Amino acid sequence: MRGSFYIFILFLTLQSCTKEYVQTDPLTGEALQSLTTKDSATCQISSIRQMSGKTSFNKLEYQRDNSSKVMGLNYYDSISKTVDYKLSFQYHGDTILMSKSEWLVQDPQTKNINKYFVRDTSNGILVDDILYDYKYDLPGKLVQKLIYYNYSTVPDYISKYLYDGNNLITTQLFAGDGITKLMQTDITYDINTITKPWIYLFGDAFESYRFVQGFSFGPRSTLAVKKIVSTIYDANYGNALDTWTTSFSGYVISKDQYVLQVTCDGDIQQGMGLFLGTIRFDYQCN
Repeated sequence: MRGSFYIFILFLTLQSCTKEYVQTDPLTGEALQSLTTKDSATCQISSIRQMSGKTSFNKLEYQRDNSSKVMGLNYYDSISKTVDYKLSFQYHGDTILMSKSEWLVQDPQTKNINKYFVRDTSNGILVDDILYDYKYDLPGKLVQKLIYYNYSTVPDYISKYLYDGNNLITTQLFAGDGITKLMQTDITYDINTITKPWIYLFGDAFESYRFVQGFSFGPRSTLAVKKIVSTIYDANYGNALDTWTTSFSGYVISKDQYVLQVTCDGDIQQGMGLFLGTIRFDYQCN
């Protein structure tokens, strides 16, 4: 197996919460309202904030133009309140430049991201040029991700995605042979609670957790998530090495079914990199 995955761990405090879906917004103390009164409007996530009561600290923010196109990204540090990480996106045809050595390719029709290239220097000694190739089915769901290190002609890693309707239920990460399982993420939903398209739940999104919610990788979930379980496997023997279990509850949902807030208990889903604990979602509606 060539190359290596660098697991980005965002350490966040986990908080407990009730299981009921509330009718009053805990941030404002007022009855829940609709985000927009326009039937034709679509609301996209503009920021994700970790909350402590009514105070937010860690914050991932997307700058969007009037058409909701993502033009930039800022991550604000919880301690200094300053920007710890930022990106600007420059659009040139179907290519989105993120830096001199980092770019995305977007399908001009579906707007789904087809490719992501990055020069990984995080090792400090070795440099890896990595290409992520995203494959979609005819309805537009992400079904496979092929990962190539240093211009290899065969993938070093392969991810597969399984759905129930448009809701992702399983992510499987394999070595390049497509047989040796390295990781599996399973997702369960509350089928009685329908939401507007919300977030991506790719348990293997180590490369993209910062920007994945701002771009299109196929349909997002439209049911309230109940639990996410990720299992890490020994590549040599196939036995489970570790399991991460996260429960979602305490949903705050607007009258027009956008998720405003949720609280997660349990383990950090390291491949998702979301702000765990009580998290708040802000939207831009167009």
